[in-house]
Amino acid sequence: MNILLAEDDRNLGFIMKNELEDELYTVDLVHDGVEAVLMFLKKEYDVLLFDIRMPHLDGINALRIIREMNSDIHAITFSGNAGDDDIEDARKAGSSVFLAKPFEIQKVKECLREFC
Repeated sequence: MNILLAEDDRNLGFIMKNELEDELYTVDLVHDGVEAVLMFLKKEYDVLLFDIRMPHLDGINALRIIREMNSDIHAITFSGNAGDDDIEDARKAGSSVFLAKPFEIQKVKECLREFC
């Protein structure tokens, strides 16, 4: 399974990437929404794993752009300070699952197994 992970906190991004790669997922890590859209144009992904609060282009708008190109792709969004409106916007943009930070990486793994 190919995963595109967009997380602006570099430490958390690397931890998540390493944890998921230990489960034999292929993970590309980017640090903002613009990079996520550009990476999506270059490679095929099965799942998007996006922080909704990122510089340059937030995860919700990046998800909207990508879902216009591929409406079937699975998406998991997350944030440490999202309100109800943000969660609803993520859902409307195509997020299958929203996780509030801090979350256990095991929860992400469970969601990914459901998508397989």
